Amino acid sequence: MTEPVEAEGSSADEIVVDEPPLPPRTRRPADVLSLLIVSGVLTGLVAMSIIAERTMTAITADLADLNTRVPGSVVGIVDFTANLAGVVIPLGLVAVLMIRGRVRTTVELLIAGVAASVTAAMVSEWLTGPAPQRLQDSLVPIVDGAEATPVPAYPALLVAVVTVVSRLDVRRFRQVAIYAIAGTFAAQLLRGEATVGGLLISTSVGIAAGLLVRIVGGQPSVAPSGQKIAATLEAAGYHLKALRADPSGEYRRLTAETPDGRYSVLVLDRNHEGAGTIARAVDRLRTREEVLPRQTLTLRDAIDRIALQSFAVARAGGRTPQLRTVLRIDGDSAALVYEYVHGTALGDLTADQVTDDMLVELWEQLGGLRRNHVAHRRLSGRTIQVDDDGGIWLLSPSGGELAATDVAMRTDLAQALTAASIVAGPDRVVDTALDVLGPDAVRAAIPLLQPIALTPGTRQQVKGHREVLIRLRDRLVDRLGAPAEPVRLQRIRPLSLLTGVGTVVAVYFVGTQLSDVSFGELWERTDWRWLILALALMCANYLTMALGLLGFVPERVPFWRIVSAQVALGFLRLMAPTTVGAVAMNIRLLTKSGVAAPLAAASVAANQVAQVAVTFPLLAVMAVASGYDSLPGLPSSSTLIVVLGLLLAAAVVGIIPPVRSRLRELWSDFAERGLPRLLDVLSDPRRLTLAVGGILGQTVSLILCFYACLLAVGETVNLAGLAVVQLVGNTLGTAVPTPGGLGAVEAALTAGVSTLGVPASAAVTAVLVFRIVSFWLPILPGWVLWTQMRRRDLL
Repeated sequence: MTEPVEAEGSSADEIVVDEPPLPPRTRRPADVLSLLIVSGVLTGLVAMSIIAERTMTAITADLADLNTRVPGSVVGIVDFTANLAGVVIPLGLVAVLMIRGRVRTTVELLIAGVAASVTAAMVSEWLTGPAPQRLQDSLVPIVDGAEATPVPAYPALLVAVVTVVSRLDVRRFRQVAIYAIAGTFAAQLLRGEATVGGLLISTSVGIAAGLLVRIVGGQPSVAPSGQKIAATLEAAGYHLKALRADPSGEYRRLTAETPDGRYSVLVLDRNHEGAGTIARAVDRLRTREEVLPRQTLTLRDAIDRIALQSFAVARAGGRTPQLRTVLRIDGDSAALVYEYVHGTALGDLTADQVTDDMLVELWEQLGGLRRNHVAHRRLSGRTIQVDDDGGIWLLSPSGGELAATDVAMRTDLAQALTAASIVAGPDRVVDTALDVLGPDAVRAAIPLLQPIALTPGTRQQVKGHREVLIRLRDRLVDRLGAPAEPVRLQRIRPLSLLTGVGTVVAVYFVGTQLSDVSFGELWERTDWRWLILALALMCANYLTMALGLLGFVPERVPFWRIVSAQVALGFLRLMAPTTVGAVAMNIRLLTKSGVAAPLAAASVAANQVAQVAVTFPLLAVMAVASGYDSLPGLPSSSTLIVVLGLLLAAAVVGIIPPVRSRLRELWSDFAERGLPRLLDVLSDPRRLTLAVGGILGQTVSLILCFYACLLAVGETVNLAGLAVVQLVGNTLGTAVPTPGGLGAVEAALTAGVSTLGVPASAAVTAVLVFRIVSFWLPILPGWVLWTQMRRRDLL
C-alpha cells in the first residue's frame, strides 16, 4: 500500500461529489438475523418450561433462597435505585431526543415500549389463564399464596427502549437503563416475585418489539456522505478533483479523480452488516459441499477478508485491481482504495467481442489460483472484466479463501466455464480451457456444472439461457468422454423437506384426532361388509377423478399415472388446502408428462371450473329432491365466522392494486388458455362425456361412500338429503384453509347428519368412519406413491 503524503489541495467542500442522495434511514440485515435468534431463544424457553419444568422451578427456588443470605438493606437499595432509574430513563430519553430534533425516533421508541408492555401483559394473562399447567408451574410465581405477574411488563418496556436507541449516541442513558433492568430482575428473583423463565421471556419480548420497530421503520443511516469520504481521502494524501458514483458491484463504489489518475473507492459501512447471512445459512443446510461464497458478519471481518483476498489473488497470478490503501472514515465505515481499471464486464460483451486470447488469459489466471490453492468464489459475468486493451481482470474477490479445498477450486472453474459459455458459446470455451488447463482439471469441473454450485448472478443468467449448461456438459463429454453425472450437492431437497414435514403433520393429526376414540366400541358397532363397500367406492372415486381430469387433456397421458397422482393427493392434502394442493400437483404431473406448462395449467383450470359448474347445480337438484331445509344450520357459528372473515380478508386484499393487477392477469391467462380448453371439451362429445362423467362419478362415489359408512353403523337416511349434507361438507372443506378441511368438515357433516334424524352418537361415529376411509387411510398409500413418483421424476 502507498505511504500517506502531505495533504495539499482543495478542501473537501470544493471537491465535486457526483452521487445520488443517500437514504436517510435504512433497514439493517443484522436486525432480521437478531430477531430470528431472539425468536428461537423464546421458543426454546417455552419448550424448556414444558420439558424441564423441575429444572426451571429449581433454579428459581435456589435464587430465592439467596434472599436469606443477602442483607435485606442491599436488596432494598438495589430495588429502589433500579426502580427510580427505570422511571427516569424513558422520560429523559424522550426529552433528549426531542431536543435533538429526532421526532421520528421518539415516536418509534414510544411505539416499541407500548408494544412490549402490552405483549408482556397479554402473555401474563394467558399464562395465568388457559395456558397448560406445566407452563403455569414453571413460569407463574406464587407470592403469599397468590399468583404474581409471570412476565413483568415494565422491564420489557425498558428493554424495548434500549433496543431502539442502541445505535444512537446516548451511551450513558443505555448504561443506566441496563442497570435498571438488571437491578429490577435481581430484586424480583431474590424476593421470589418472578421466575427465571418469566424474566427471560420479558427480556425476549422487549428485544423483539424493539427489533421489529427497527426493521419496519429503519434506522438512521450510518453511511458516510460523499463529502466525508472526500475529506478522508484528502487527509490521506489523495488530491481529489472529483468523486463520482460507480454503480457496478454489490457494494457502494466511487471513482476518485486526481491529478495523478483515477482510483476506485470501495465504501463499507455497518448498514449492511449481516447481509446474506440468512441466505448463506440456508445454502449451507441445502448443500453437502462448500461450493458457495463465504459471508462476512461484521464490518471488521469484511475489511480483513477483502484486503487479504485481494493480496492473495494478485500474488497467485490473478489480475485484480491493486489495493493501495485501507482508510477508516469513522467508527461505522471504512474505504478501500484500488487502482482504477476501465473496462467492460464479460456479461455485457457479445460472442464476436470475446476472442480466444481473452479466454486463454482467463484460464491462465485460474490455473495460477489453482496452483496456489486460492479460490475466488464469485466468478461470474459481472466479476470477470475485460479492459480496453483486451486484458482479463478478476474483480470482487471478497468471498474467497486461502488454502482452498479441491471442491472450492473446481467450483471456481465451473462458474467461469458457465459465465464464459453464456457469452462466447461452449465450443470455444471448452477448447481453450482444455488447451490451457488440461483434461484432468477440466474433467473435475463437470460434476459441478449445476445451478446450485453457481453464484447467484450466474444462476439468474442461466435461467434465461437454460440450454447453456446442457450444451456445455455435452461438449465436455464429447471432448473428454467423461461421465456427465453431477455430484449430489443438495443435502436437503425442497420436496424431501415437504415430505418430511407432511409425515410429521400426519402423525400429529392422527394422534390428536384419534386419541379419544374407543376403537373397541367402534369395532363392535361397525358392520364390516358395508365398510368394505365404502373402501371400494373410495377407490372408484380416485378412478373417476382421473377420468374427469383426462377429459380436459387432449395430449396423451398414461391413465394409471394420473390415478396414482390422485391417490398421492391423499397425502399431499395434509400440507396444503385441498384445492391448492390438487391444482399444483396436477399441473406438475401434466408438465412432467410432456404437456406444455401453459396448456397444463389451462387443463387443470378448466377442470376446476367444470367441477364447480357440475357440483352446485347437482347440490340444488338434490336439495329440491330431498326437500332439505336445514342447510343454513349445517356449519357452526364459529366456522361461519372463520369463513366470513376469510372472505372479508380476501376482499380487502383484492383492493390492493398489485393484488388486483395479479388477479386480472390470472383471469386474462385463463380466458386466453383455460377457456379455449373448456370450449374444446364442450365441442367434442366424447371428451365432454368423459369429463362430465368423471366429475359426476367422483361426486356420486363420495356420496355413496358416506352412505355406506352410515349403513355400517346401522343407520339409514334419505340418500338425496345425505347428498346435500356431503356436498356442503365437502365444499366447506375446500373453502376452509386447513389441511383436508380438518375440523370444519367433521363439524359440518355431524351437524348435517343429525338434522336428518340420526342420533348424535351415531352421527359422530358415522362421520368418524367416513373420515377414516376417505381421509386417514389414503395417507399411507398416498405417501408411498408420492415418494415413488417423485423418485422417478413423475412429480
